[in-house]
Amino acid sequence: MAVRRIKRAEGLSARVRQEIEQMIYAGDLPPGSRVNEYALAEQFGVSRGPVREATRALVEAGLLIADPGRGAFVRQMSEVEVAETYDVRALLTGLLCSRAAERRTEAELRQLEIFVEKMEEAIAAGQIAEYYRVNVDFHALINRIADHGCAQRIYNDLIRETHSLRRSLSSPGETNSEHRAIVDAIRRGDAAEARRLGEEHVLHGKKRWRESLQATVPAAASGF
Repeated sequence: MAVRRIKRAEGLSARVRQEIEQMIYAGDLPPGSRVNEYALAEQFGVSRGPVREATRALVEAGLLIADPGRGAFVRQMSEVEVAETYDVRALLTGLLCSRAAERRTEAELRQLEIFVEKMEEAIAAGQIAEYYRVNVDFHALINRIADHGCAQRIYNDLIRETHSLRRSLSSPGETNSEHRAIVDAIRRGDAAEARRLGEEHVLHGKKRWRESLQATVPAAASGF
């Protein structure tokens, strides 16, 4: 097999892609916004080439959409797509929580409990951004404990698609009580209960999203 050397530009475009992804997740590039390659190149201190390559990769990943003649835009999901994403993520979360209940170690359980405690502290301090960051780490740890590669890959793809939406719908007090219940079921090794609680946790998020649509009917008509 011939040796294929990785060029510096390829590594640079990958790093630029990560930066653009983070901007999308943080809401700095909201759904529907145009990706200005020139402005991003200036911001990152690189030429437009790596930004262009990163943009193409994000189009292929589904985070951006290409509009010939106009450029790339952050993808806006329809109500049907968002609802379907919640449904599938609920099933995957249930599966991952169930497997975590069967595979967890004491050290992993303690780390899950620490995450719940940190989220509680963030709630008390009104630090919603910090709460959301720890929330992501909490679910990522459950996924690692579950050790199901296929489920985790699909789960991560779904999370990427709805990241900015989920940030805007955060209800920390309610969701963290659900986290505590999930950890309790995992600690007891109750796989069936962990599965049920994991599914309900995501479906409660879907319910909050539905309620947000009813509160903002004009915005709901055109997507996110």
